[in-house]
Amino acid sequence: MFQVKRPKGADGKKRTHWLWPEQAQRVFVAAAKLDLEFSIFLQVLCYTGVRLEEGLCLEIELIRLEENFAYVPDTKNGEPRAVFLPPNIVDAIKDHPRGLDREGYLFRYHKSGALYTKLRKVFKAAKVPMPPRVAFHIFRHTYGTWMTRYGGLDAKGLTDTGTWKDIKSAVRYRHSVTSEEAQKAALLPRAQIKSDEPGKSVETASVKEKDEEHEDVMPS
Repeated sequence: MFQVKRPKGADGKKRTHWLWPEQAQRVFVAAAKLDLEFSIFLQVLCYTGVRLEEGLCLEIELIRLEENFAYVPDTKNGEPRAVFLPPNIVDAIKDHPRGLDREGYLFRYHKSGALYTKLRKVFKAAKVPMPPRVAFHIFRHTYGTWMTRYGGLDAKGLTDTGTWKDIKSAVRYRHSVTSEEAQKAALLPRAQIKSDEPGKSVETASVKEKDEEHEDVMPS
């Protein structure tokens, strides 16, 4: 069987830009000032890891706030997904400006250029830089990063959430935490630095000795 070997980088550059909590907070606040429903939408993306299309297609009848549960019947992976709604997201959805006593989708938006423009406007107002070619996907990356950094999940744990189908896709979020081995640097010997003269710049003994050696060999 003839096989074609794809060149290195053929899958494109894997982008893992994400937001720090304080950046996300500024984005949510800026969005709320523009459109409260949009702010809730962004929070759902950030705290559930659903893709843009999945978030846009969340149906009210498939949401059970009392059970912290939402159901996505159709995902990019071709498999349905049960979504956990953290308490803060349950509270946010309860504050939906159009309420929940209706049928259809939870949010009124459609994937369009106008929606992306709206997101850029919010990031600008929040004074948070938006990396190129990431847009709404930054919230999915943020979810993966936070679940690793603050939730303590490894790549397998991320796949077990149902957000990613395989470990290869989830392993990229290792960047958000330092390994147990790397933390051993805290055990390394430390240089003792002291200064007897207030305001004087501090130098280690080794640096001073090296300077003295240079003085000895300086031509007169």
